[in-house]
Amino acid sequence: MTWHFPRTTQEVILAEEQTNLNSNYNKKLQGIDWSFSSFSNSGIHSIHWYPATYISAIPGTLIPSLTPHGSTILDPFCGSGTSGLESLRLGNNFIGIDTNPIALLMTEAKLYYPNPVTFIKRAHEIVRDSQLHFSTGDIEGHPQENELKCWYHPDTVAELNALLSQIIFISDKRSRRCALAVFSSMLKGLSSQGRHWGWVCDNVKPKPGEITYKNAFVSFLNAVDEYIASSKASFRILKEISPNDTRQKVRKRFSLKQGDCVNHMEKLSINSVDLIMTSPPYYGVADYIKSQRLSYLWFDRDELASENIGFRDFEKLRKQEKGSRSHRHRSNSRSIYLEFIGDFLKSSSRVLRPGGHIALVVGESKAREATTEALVESALLAGFELILRKERDIKSTRRRLMAKVKGEDVLIFQNQKD
Repeated sequence: MTWHFPRTTQEVILAEEQTNLNSNYNKKLQGIDWSFSSFSNSGIHSIHWYPATYISAIPGTLIPSLTPHGSTILDPFCGSGTSGLESLRLGNNFIGIDTNPIALLMTEAKLYYPNPVTFIKRAHEIVRDSQLHFSTGDIEGHPQENELKCWYHPDTVAELNALLSQIIFISDKRSRRCALAVFSSMLKGLSSQGRHWGWVCDNVKPKPGEITYKNAFVSFLNAVDEYIASSKASFRILKEISPNDTRQKVRKRFSLKQGDCVNHMEKLSINSVDLIMTSPPYYGVADYIKSQRLSYLWFDRDELASENIGFRDFEKLRKQEKGSRSHRHRSNSRSIYLEFIGDFLKSSSRVLRPGGHIALVVGESKAREATTEALVESALLAGFELILRKERDIKSTRRRLMAKVKGEDVLIFQNQKD
């Protein structure tokens, strides 16, 4: 079965608009400082932490430069949804794919735009009922309670468990997933591991003397307020470009799929995508699944088993992750990674319409074998022409978390198939 978005305008009009774009974009893009050193992701982009995300200014610049309004944008390595947010803001359709279901959980929360009044009201009901159950002690313990108490104060564990026990019974699935994303966004901050994400990623628990109580009820309401405020602000900005859009209309303009991107791209119709805007995983640099370890622990409940976000899925998902840091010592890890990248690029050529573009942000660690030139070669073999290559610096804070990646390349290819 194939899945795709219907065209929002006639294909011939889109083709004419694309011709006009193509005649102007190259000169414009050549002159841009792609480091965007004075910019940072904020608002709805920053409601949930995720490793190695790129700055929203990159897709925010490339999408309108490479596609007309109403196009279909694909991000096969969706991550925390940066490309998706920019796609919807600019009046396009979006398809996101990722191996990591926690990534898709936070992406869905960013793109869904829940009703603010209803969501806040439900959040206060959740806290009220959670506090009641917490005070009476009539709630079952969490299946991972012993492990969670290595990360959190026992009272914080009990409060979080009470909150989660209410959230999972929200009847509307998409509202429930938004609430789960808000819950997930608090987990690192409420833990007693105060060091950066790499310590959680590598399962380095806080020392017993470092365990401190933090109020989960207050944190949840604060996180909800922050989420709704940033969601409302994002929606207002979106309506500046698409004034006739409603929340219901926007929700129909995106689709998210969990799993291997090559497999899911096979389900897309040929020539159905106008632009691929993404950043493939860098070889041996980050562990996306492990970075969300605490969320997988908390979501390990039978009621959430169908979501594939519990710790029971953790090792299976880690094995599926391509190019991850934890696989770097395997003797054939680089060849497996490059074979996957080659398959991804071949699938990209198939789903992209003739003349469509694929824009990649790529990087490599000086401590690992190089991969960028091999990626470019694979793209050429897949039928793409490299039409722009620009280096960009990355901030030192991000560099420290990405295995000595000092810079990245912005690569733009055009699909040369007939």
